[in-house]
Amino acid sequence: MSTRAASALRFAGLAAAALLASGCAVFSPTQTDYPYLPADGVDLTVPGLTLRNVAIVAGAQGSPGVIVGQAVNDASDAVDVAFALEGTQGATTSVPAYSGTTLSTATTKLEVGNVPVAPGAMVQLTVTTREAGQNVVLVPVLAPDRYYSDLAVSPSASPTPSPTSS
Repeated sequence: MSTRAASALRFAGLAAAALLASGCAVFSPTQTDYPYLPADGVDLTVPGLTLRNVAIVAGAQGSPGVIVGQAVNDASDAVDVAFALEGTQGATTSVPAYSGTTLSTATTKLEVGNVPVAPGAMVQLTVTTREAGQNVVLVPVLAPDRYYSDLAVSPSASPTPSPTSS
């Protein structure tokens, strides 16, 4: 085989390899073509209120939880929002007109009753406003670690029986 033929064969092989390598993208969809929520929590939009990145932080199944996320009120009046898990005590907060608020911080926690599932699972959260009524949304339960570590609910001290004299 001549040098010219070998060079042509090498060039054809390189061209074929480049074509095959670039063809891989044909079978892979562009990720930006598909909407997704790049966050830990979920969003919920109801008349006058948008909840963003809502999740519940709880240490274990059966322990109290803290609702995290952002509430944005685009209405001209304050919106009172109630959160509840089925069969547990709920929590309420007020979001001022035309503003946003963080649902829980290290110093102010929006607590709900005992969470019926373990961290890593999803749970139904009922969100109620006067304007939108009851809305049920499936939210993730997150472990209180990393940037959620300061949101852990301290277990309340249980009463211990005092010794009695007989």
